[in-house]
Amino acid sequence: MSSTEESTGQSPTISQALHAKLDMPFDEAVDRVQLEHEIAGFETIATTRLDRFVEGVLEVDDVERASLIVVCHAQIAHDAMELDRALTGLLPCTTVVYEVPDDEYVHAHHVSATKAMRDLGVDVDQDGLDDIIELTGDRMTEVWSHVEEIAVDED
Repeated sequence: MSSTEESTGQSPTISQALHAKLDMPFDEAVDRVQLEHEIAGFETIATTRLDRFVEGVLEVDDVERASLIVVCHAQIAHDAMELDRALTGLLPCTTVVYEVPDDEYVHAHHVSATKAMRDLGVDVDQDGLDDIIELTGDRMTEVWSHVEEIAVDED
């Protein structure tokens, strides 16, 4: 664990999460981020408005807009199933698009499910898991390179 991870208590999965700020309407941001996943070979399993779900179940009306984009890549799913079928319970990949109070931007955030498998210390062939992490990383790098093209420059 690096000194940054030790000082923040973050796992590598969290410290390596992908984040972008988007200067566009919320619904457009959700559509664009979903499309970028599909262009990179992910299939959309579902999109859901998390805020509406929470508001409906808890009968509250003050939840900031948030949408989950749930996607799966066939090769990643296949490789995870071949390694250990129980791992597929940690799939699919999810990206959240959300608003933050008093922030003019819409945020997109992705935490790697396959890196989380590593951090959980699953008892599987680590080389096989590393291969899945690498493939997922390659695909999400493609997704995120396009998301960053439409993101606000944070410099």
